Amino acid sequence: MWEKLTQYFSGRGLKEVNLNRDDMRLYYASEGKSADPVWLINDAAVAALTKEKYNRYMETIRSIFQKQGFETVSMLTLFVTGRIGQCKEVGEGSAFWIVDADYGRLIVYENQPEDFLGIRSVIENNLHFGGHSRNAEGAQTDLDHDNFRAASRVAAYSRDAVTRVDKTRADAYLEEQRRQNRYRTSQRRSGLQNVCIVTAVLIGINLVIFLLTDLFELVGILEKGQMSWRTVVTEHGYYRLFTCMFLHYGIDHVGGNMIALYALGGELERQMFRVRYIILYLVSGLGASVVSCIYYHYFTNIDPYSAGASGAIYGLMGAFLVMLIMHPEQRRRNNATRVVIFAAYLIYSFVRADANVNLAAHFGGLVVGALLYPILDGIRTKRIREWDRKRKM
Repeated sequence: MWEKLTQYFSGRGLKEVNLNRDDMRLYYASEGKSADPVWLINDAAVAALTKEKYNRYMETIRSIFQKQGFETVSMLTLFVTGRIGQCKEVGEGSAFWIVDADYGRLIVYENQPEDFLGIRSVIENNLHFGGHSRNAEGAQTDLDHDNFRAASRVAAYSRDAVTRVDKTRADAYLEEQRRQNRYRTSQRRSGLQNVCIVTAVLIGINLVIFLLTDLFELVGILEKGQMSWRTVVTEHGYYRLFTCMFLHYGIDHVGGNMIALYALGGELERQMFRVRYIILYLVSGLGASVVSCIYYHYFTNIDPYSAGASGAIYGLMGAFLVMLIMHPEQRRRNNATRVVIFAAYLIYSFVRADANVNLAAHFGGLVVGALLYPILDGIRTKRIREWDRKRKM
C-alpha cells in the first residue's frame, strides 16, 4: 500500500518535498498563498515516533512552507501502519488518518476531515478491493500500473466532500472547503495557465491607447503624455517619463513594437515570473526615458518629442541576451524564432534611424535591461536555493 500511495501522489501531479527519509514522504498542492501538504508516515517511522517528535516535525514542516510565503498551511498526516493506538495518541490535536495495513481499512475519526484533496475514495477503494478498484461498469481494475495512473488524473478535490469537525476547528476546515472551491474554479480555467498574462495586458494597453489616439483622434492624450526633455526638466512633467511608454505615432510604430514585445516578453515572463518581469519592463522603460532626456538636454541643441514602448522592449532585449549567457539551458530551448525576431527588430530600428528615432532611449533601455536582469535573476535564484535547502532539512 505504501508504494501505491506514493505512486498515486506522484502521478496526480502533487509536488514532493524531499525529507531524505525512506519511511516518510511529503507531498503538497498549492494555490496562491495557501498550501495543502500530505505527510505520509509508514510503520517503521511510527514505531519510533513520540508525541514530542511528531510535534517537532509538524512545526518544521509548517515553517518550511511559511518561510516560502504560504500564509495558510492545512496539513493532513497519513499514518500507514497497524499501530492504531499509538497513532491516535501521537496525532491527537492534528488532522490525521490511519491506513490500517493489518486489516485493510481507512480509519477517519469523528473530529477529522472527511476528505482531503479528494484522496479518500481512492484509498478506500484500493483497500476494500484488495489492491483493486471498480471501473464505471463495476468490474475490478488493477491499480498497479496504467489504471492507477489514470485515477491519478482525476480532479484534485472531491466535489461531494463534506467537512465534519468539532467547534474548535470548524473555522479552519470551512476555510479549507472554500479553498477547494477556488481550486476547482482554477482547474476549469486551466486553459489559461500557459498564457503570459502580463505580456498580454501590456500589449492590450498599448493597442487600446493607440486606437484612442489614432482611430478616435483623441490627440489630447498624445499631447499630454509624450515626452521631451523640456516638458520633464523645465515644466516638471515627470509623469511623462512613464506615460510616453504607452503612446505611439503610427501603425508601423505600434505594430513593430507589439510584435517584438510578444516574441520576447512571453519567454522572459515565464522564466522570471510576473512581478520581476513587470519590474524589468517598467524600470527599463523609465531608464530609457531618463537617458533620452539627459542626452538631448546636455549633448544636443534640439528638443524632440518622444513616445513608444521601444525603450522598454530594448530593455527586454538586453535581459534576453543576458539570460541566454547566464542560462545555457535556455540556449538549447526553442528560442531560434525569438532570436530571429530580435535581430529583425534591431535591423528595422536602425534602418529607420533618422531624426524621428530616439536611439538614445533604445540604448538606455538596452543597458538598463541588461544590468537589471542579473539582479532580478539573482534574487530568484537565491530564493530557489533557500527553498531547496529547507526541503532537505
